[in-house]
Formats: sequence, C-alpha cells, structure tokens
Amino acid sequence: MPNPSDQNIKPTPRRHIPRFSRVCWPKAPSSVHRIGMLRALGIALLCLAALAPSRVEADAPAVIVAQGDALGLIAERAGVSVEQIKEWNDLNDDLIRVGQRLVVGPPEEGEEIDWTPPFDYGAAEPQSKAAAHQAPRVAARDPSTAVAVRAYDKPVEKKKQGRTYRVQSGDTLTDIALEHDTSISELLASNPGLEADRIYPGQTIDVGTPRPEVVFRLERGDTVLAAADRYEVSPRDLARWNTTLNQRNTRAGAKVRIYTRAPVSPSEAVGPTNRGRLENGVRLPPHRGYVIRTPARTYGTEETTRWIVGAFDAVDAKFKHTKVVRVHDISDRNGGKLRDHKSHQNGRDADISYYQDECSSRGCSFEGFRSSELDVARQWTLLEYWLRNGQVEMIFIDYRLQAKLYRYAKRRGATKAQLDRWIQYPRGKYEPDGVIRHFRNHTDHLHVRFVCPYSDLRCRP
Repeated sequence: MPNPSDQNIKPTPRRHIPRFSRVCWPKAPSSVHRIGMLRALGIALLCLAALAPSRVEADAPAVIVAQGDALGLIAERAGVSVEQIKEWNDLNDDLIRVGQRLVVGPPEEGEEIDWTPPFDYGAAEPQSKAAAHQAPRVAARDPSTAVAVRAYDKPVEKKKQGRTYRVQSGDTLTDIALEHDTSISELLASNPGLEADRIYPGQTIDVGTPRPEVVFRLERGDTVLAAADRYEVSPRDLARWNTTLNQRNTRAGAKVRIYTRAPVSPSEAVGPTNRGRLENGVRLPPHRGYVIRTPARTYGTEETTRWIVGAFDAVDAKFKHTKVVRVHDISDRNGGKLRDHKSHQNGRDADISYYQDECSSRGCSFEGFRSSELDVARQWTLLEYWLRNGQVEMIFIDYRLQAKLYRYAKRRGATKAQLDRWIQYPRGKYEPDGVIRHFRNHTDHLHVRFVCPYSDLRCRP
C-alpha cells in the first residue's frame, strides 16, 4: 500500500541526455594501401615531368628567324653546322619561317657562379632568350657619344624596298645606290653586264639587301679616309653619304654615317661573362692614369678598351695632378676561364682599384684600403663617364662607398631620376636597383662590366 505522504511528491522530470554517434577511427594504412598511394604519386610526378619543358628548351641558346635568314646563315653566326640545328629542332629539310624559334646550341652545363655575378641578380623578371636576341645591343645608348652605334636593329623600310628595282627616267646608278643603302661597286658586282654610265628607264637592277647603317663620332686623331678604310667602303661612297663633311679637315666629334657589311669592330665577345670567349681581343694600351699588373690578362673587346681609355682621359682632363690606379684583370687573349675568376671570360669585365687620397708610384693599391680614404671626386668622374655614355651593364662597389658617391653626385647636379637609375644607395644593399650595386668582396676594388657591343651578336648579357 502506498505511503500517503508520497502522493504529494511530484515526480522529477528525466533530463534528456543526447546520444552521440559512434566515432570510427581509421585504422593505420596497410602495406597494400601504401603501395597504392606511392604508385599514384609516381604517376602524378611523371605527368608533371612530361609537361615540363626539356633541358634543351630551357637552357639551350636559341634565335628567332628574321626576314632573309637561312639555315646556313644562322648556323654560321652561331658557330655550328646546319645538321646540328636540324637535329636540335627536329627539322626534316631546310625550310624555316620568319618568327620561328630555333635552338642553335646544346644545353648549357651548370656551373658554380663567380662571387662577382655574371648576371643582373635580383633584377626584374628576365626576358626570354628569344626576346633578348631580338632587342638591339648598342655600343652606347646615347648616339651622340657613341664610338660606333648601329642605328637600326632592322633595315629601314623604304618605298622602293626589295631585291630588284626598275629604273625610272632621270635615275643614275649613284641615286639608286644611295636609295638602297648600297654602293655602285656592289650593284655592278650583282648585275653582270651592267654599265655604270649606261642605264635606261624600265631596266631591272638587282639591288640586293640594304647594308646595315653605322653612325659614329670621329675621335681625336681620326680622319674620314681612315674611317672609310676601317669600315671597308670607298671614300667616294662615304662622301656621298655625308655631303657636309670636309674629308681633309674634319674636327673631332663630327658625326659620320656609313653603310657597311663590315663588323663595327674586329673583336667579338661570345656568350655570357661566365661561360664565354673572346675573338680578336684587343689588349688594353698603356695610359698615364693607370698601371697594368699583368698585360697578358688585360685583353678585351675593342669597345671595352676604348671605353676604359676614354674614362681615364676624362679624369685627366678634369684634374691637373694625375693619380694612378691599378688595373688587374680583364680577360685572357682568347677569353675563356681565367684563373681566380668565374667571370672575366669574354672581354667585358675589368677589376680596377679605387682612387685614394694617397697613392704610391705603383698606383692606388688593392691592399689596406679603407673607405675613409676614397678620393670621391676622381672616382665619380671615372664612373660618371661610363654612366652618362651608357657603356656599362653593372658596376660592383661596396655599399658603404656608395653613400659617398651618391652625395657627391647630388652636389654636382645629378638629378634624382639619374641617381635612382645609376646608384643602388639608399635603397639597401640587397635591393635589385641601380647600375652601381653592392656585391661582397668589393671593399678594395670596383668591378665594371661593360655592355655587349651591338655588332657582337653572339654576346649574352
């Protein structure tokens, strides 16, 4: 019988306890599962490798076919055979098209880089090799100060462009030669039976391809006749191209225009500075502004030696008292690997001691130099010559010295735009800006790297 007192007690409601679904923890993968996963990973890697460019595509030198190119001509320029080009590009015949990309050499072998980089490290995204080949390489970016500058990367298109020309009434062979950037002798050689003083309207003449144009300024001691001989043109043709020039008494600095198939200079820098060579190298001549440590190691391109001499001439002209610095290494006679260097292989690099407040008769030394001893005025005069003339690709100078050069150049009137373009300071020594840049181991000397001369088609920055 129930207790009466229990009737007044309300039952306690039952709390709702949520149910949790059962958690199933995965078991450790079995060996079969592991093998399957590894197999899938291997297949994925093989697919990625198939999509990746081959070593030849990535590292081999290449050119873009231009108008008038032929396999034989491209092979000759690259120093390889036609059969090799066919093999590298899977060609079955000699047919090529304008704009086609052709590999012209085997893949470059990997090599340790010199402490002095042979490349524009940390710079903006590099161009493709094809784009680099298409861009004109000039001896100096400012034509008004060029030793010798190709005026155009491609011949200028004219109304009468073509391999043949139909003679018009009133034409002379001289007029036709001038119009098509060639010479009377070339027209006579290309047209057997043609007489220089007897042409008639309607006659068809093979005018060939235009000669490349070269514009340069005469330097002290140069003559128009010497320029004609150097560029393998006749004095008569040179006079026709430059009607305002006086051949007997032309002052230094006068501009001369020549159409020639001869190279701008006999020397040629081939390849990059760390895997290159030098053809027909020119040894740096003596100068009162420097002493040469080892003459056998101071061969460069003709442009390199001219630009070095020109810069020291500029220092001499500005300062009455001559200070002497030391030039150590440029390249061997034929370029290639130079002892103690990984760069200096194609005649475009030079190591030069800094100008100092006090220098011995043997020249301002590499050893024992301190930044407080820098002769800023002379040093900037030397560097400014190369910078204003657009002759240098890079100059490696310790960052601590850059501040002094920057302040001096600013006081001398250099604009902010010029300073930003020329000097890395004050952006920090790891910022990829400025022609003058910091690189370690250049506390006691500067390393200047000159641009690829325009005519050196096999040169690589």
